[in-house]
Amino acid sequence: MDTLSTRVMITGMGIVCSIAQTVQEFVEAIREGRSGITKLPEQYNHSVRIGAWIKDFSWQNWLNKLSDLDPAIHRRACKVLNNTTDSTRLSACGAIQAFQNAHSAGMNKTPDELGIIVAGSNLAQSYTVENWKRFSESGRMNPRYALSFFDSNQVGCLSEILAIRGPGLTIGAAAASSNAALFQAFHWIRCGLVKRCLVVGAAMEFSPMELEAFAILGAASCNQFAGDPDRACRPFDQAHEGFVWGQGSASVMLESAQWRGGLPAIGEISGVSLLLDGNHLPDPSADGEARAMRTALESAKLEPDRIGYINAHGSSSALGDRTECAAIKAVFQESISNIWINSTKSLTGHCFSASGTIELIATILQLNGGFVHPNRNLDNPIDLELKLAGNQAGPLSAQYALTNGFGFGGINSSLVVKGNNA
Repeated sequence: MDTLSTRVMITGMGIVCSIAQTVQEFVEAIREGRSGITKLPEQYNHSVRIGAWIKDFSWQNWLNKLSDLDPAIHRRACKVLNNTTDSTRLSACGAIQAFQNAHSAGMNKTPDELGIIVAGSNLAQSYTVENWKRFSESGRMNPRYALSFFDSNQVGCLSEILAIRGPGLTIGAAAASSNAALFQAFHWIRCGLVKRCLVVGAAMEFSPMELEAFAILGAASCNQFAGDPDRACRPFDQAHEGFVWGQGSASVMLESAQWRGGLPAIGEISGVSLLLDGNHLPDPSADGEARAMRTALESAKLEPDRIGYINAHGSSSALGDRTECAAIKAVFQESISNIWINSTKSLTGHCFSASGTIELIATILQLNGGFVHPNRNLDNPIDLELKLAGNQAGPLSAQYALTNGFGFGGINSSLVVKGNNA
């Protein structure tokens, strides 16, 4: 078998975010254009006072309500998650969904052939701050802190819950972390290292200090719409003033098509790219972003005119949005008027490490469902040449889509995604 021609299929998906706690809820929420952005809890009452917060979520209740869950997985999850970080708990809920979905077709469970990659770094900042406060005041801390502050602890926790015995690691690339993990998993499968890989976009649990730092940098929305959170996240709108933090985690299962032997899949990752600008600063490069999109298309062996939809990085920052618009126009040129563009962050906020997996799931759901979800708060578009989705859902007839992820430090990534509607 020529492993370099192996097709990489999407066979399972799971998500917990501010607008949904299952994939079924998520597709309904994005079709309706529902926003999860509200005022943050009191402990975040600094410059940044709004975010897409997951309200009233209990991982124990979520597990107990999950239908047809393997009792062994339930037992191990309760044991592992009882004393760990909130980020790990959210990761587990998304990962269990994706794992369970991928087994719905009756695939044999082969733990040695399943890998796992957790996307993100510095995932438990709020947990670290809480333990520092306790330690500075009393000299005490959580006895498991030495284990839990490592991001790799998520790999260990999830591998125990799901009995994964293949390769595993964490990978960090700022806001492009999930796409970097998907890039790595794609190549693991292509080269034959694994037949299946679970990619987990982990939730970044910021403390107030990280949000304040983003405000000082001028990257976070904190002034114009502080009293009206629903209007704050405005990708590609003239009134955008910065990103809105989103809380959430999402996971996808990738599998080799040849190994599946013709069993149906949800979709396919056809091409990938992950490239650097040679720049450590947060200022984006249109040339770098365009290069990433072109490289992904080359990886998929597609011409630009085959793309019918772009799930943009669309962070709602003035410089970021304008740079991405310029990059998209440079790549797609004469076909640009035929490509729908929106940003899922207008609904979920910016979920950082998890944004790539969340937006991959949103892309697949739109391709397969034949719709483009609303791009909320797009009242005055910054670029009238682009086919930007507005405040209402619209029809979509496309076989291929592109989803972008760009991170601080000049990290540019793009994925070509194929739906199962072809």
